[in-house]
Amino acid sequence: MKPFEDAKEAADYVERFEGKAADLRLPVSDDLHDPLGLSMALITDKIFSKGWEPNGYEEKEGYRVYRYKEMQ
Repeated sequence: MKPFEDAKEAADYVERFEGKAADLRLPVSDDLHDPLGLSMALITDKIFSKGWEPNGYEEKEGYRVYRYKEMQ
């Protein structure tokens, strides 16, 4: 699993994803976790626009794999 190293690429991937929220596993490089959270905000905005919300993550070496669920 290769993590995304560009926030726009990750956001575009989320936008194109056609499966269910629970099926999305989004690997994001630790380098995208900037102090202000702008990169993750761009990605999370796409998640919210699909009616989904974060559902935790799994820590890997150099990246995190984010999980999502339908909004309650």
